[in-house]
Amino acid sequence: MKKIAIATLALVALGAMAADSFTVEGQHINNNQPAAQQQYVLSIKKEFTGFAGDLAISNAQTEGTNALSTRLEAGATVSGPVGLYARAAVGQKYSNTTDFTYYSIEPGIAAAVPGVAGLTAKVGYRFRSAFDSTQNNDQTHTMRYSLGYALTKVDAVALKYDRVNGDNNQKVVAVAYTRGF
Repeated sequence: MKKIAIATLALVALGAMAADSFTVEGQHINNNQPAAQQQYVLSIKKEFTGFAGDLAISNAQTEGTNALSTRLEAGATVSGPVGLYARAAVGQKYSNTTDFTYYSIEPGIAAAVPGVAGLTAKVGYRFRSAFDSTQNNDQTHTMRYSLGYALTKVDAVALKYDRVNGDNNQKVVAVAYTRGF
């Protein structure tokens, strides 16, 4: 597992050199169980004509038990008219008890908030499931909400809230910083 994590970090570092932006995100996950989790996400994004590609690595640690979970994910987002978007992704989840692949689909809308320069609101719905959902309990339905603010032409911050239902029931609050190149 350590070799995979190191190789992934090296791949992310190399990818960052060709990326248009990177994002660092901290999350507090309130689970439907006694122990909450802290999760940290590092992602890079590259804009292409008509779509954007992204790579992300996330690490979560459960309070009390210190159990670790890592996800590696690659996605593609297409943008449509009036702020509509759709993202599809595949990923790999690793923990001390499991290792499996999954996919996710997320349609949504992002729009500038009228009267507040640089403020953007976003609402999306994500469906995620393990490719083998009979063996791995990772099917979730997530409503996603965020407010982002452009500090400069290349720096932005965001406040996010996810409501996750399904095999995991969670309320996720996150703060993110994005730096463009």
